[in-house]
Amino acid sequence: MPPEYYCPRCKSENVYVFEAHIECAECKLSFSIESIENDIDEENILAEEELDAFAGAFDEEERKKIINSLIDDFF
Repeated sequence: MPPEYYCPRCKSENVYVFEAHIECAECKLSFSIESIENDIDEENILAEEELDAFAGAFDEEERKKIINSLIDDFF
């Protein structure tokens, strides 16, 4: 039986599946299952580490505005 998920970055099927995310054993990146299951093109899915780095570039107030904007766009 083929695995339910694979890494959107390196395409490896060697992933650990958790409740809300997967972790790739090959490239060591983590991806939100919600992002994988949405209609986002694979090349546009960001790893959780990349999202954290992006959010870290903004102060707390700016992060809240960005998160609220994204929530409005996707939900």
